Amino acid sequence: MAVQHLELNIRSFSIDTAAADRLIAAGSGDAALLYLYLLRNQGEYDPAAAGRALHWNRGQLDTALAQLHEFGLAGGAILPKQEEPLPQPDQAPEYTAADIVSELQDQGSPFSALLQEVEQILGRKLPNTQTAALLELYDHVGLPSEVILLLVSWLSEKNQQKYGTGKRLTMAYVKRVGYQWKEQSIDTLEAADEYIKSYNLRQSRQGALLNALGIHGRPASVTETKFLVQWIDWRFPPETVAVAYDITVTALGRLDWRYCNGILRRWHEAGLHTPEEVKAERKPEPRAAAGKRSAPVQKDRKTLEAENRQNMLEMQRLLEHMKQE
Repeated sequence: MAVQHLELNIRSFSIDTAAADRLIAAGSGDAALLYLYLLRNQGEYDPAAAGRALHWNRGQLDTALAQLHEFGLAGGAILPKQEEPLPQPDQAPEYTAADIVSELQDQGSPFSALLQEVEQILGRKLPNTQTAALLELYDHVGLPSEVILLLVSWLSEKNQQKYGTGKRLTMAYVKRVGYQWKEQSIDTLEAADEYIKSYNLRQSRQGALLNALGIHGRPASVTETKFLVQWIDWRFPPETVAVAYDITVTALGRLDWRYCNGILRRWHEAGLHTPEEVKAERKPEPRAAAGKRSAPVQKDRKTLEAENRQNMLEMQRLLEHMKQE
């Protein structure tokens, strides 16, 4: 193919020859594009603005910036911080009785006070195996003592509400939730407090939706919780869920979660979330005048066939919804 000369609409825009050579040799289109963006903005770099302009996520931006820094084309660039790997249970040390004694005798460690507070909350003396689980959260997982204390207190309250005094909260469960908190970056007192408040609010909303479904005195099952969370995400108040429940029971004679979810899904897709919006959209059946019987409307064959086809399509859509559920 013959060499072509392309006419470019260039207005006062230049790139250093050495920089161009490095970008071409590297073969990184993302690095080259970010470099052009930086040239266009005279070296000013705002990750949020750059992401919007280039239609990239933060990971793509960070990778391209690191490449420019490696090529020597982004002097003074603040590179993305390398995150430390999350602690894993199978990588935890085997804490011995000697390790526990050493930590308890360390005057600069708050572990001794933490252990006393945890034992007071649980109402029992912890054996070495359970104390080792607490030390694992503090030492290996790296949760601050105040976060661990809040975690134990919160889980203890939940356990009491669910089982009463019949079942003890185990340190194995506390440790498992502690790892989950670390994965979700709930490792400060502020983050833990915010998480607990958010969790309690979700539980309160789920309880209100259960009441709207005529379910009282028991928590939702795992499957039921998935539906409830979805309805909360769709911003349905209990009053609207009660309307969907009434329609479901009227049609089937019982509560069917998938059927009820299909009703709420269609309302959500139609932008109907309050009982008033649903009522305005649903057309009431025509009623005959008092003392008079309305004459049946005669329909021709084509109209009846069209209505039958429409009914079949509606049924197919409903079945597809139920399959997707």
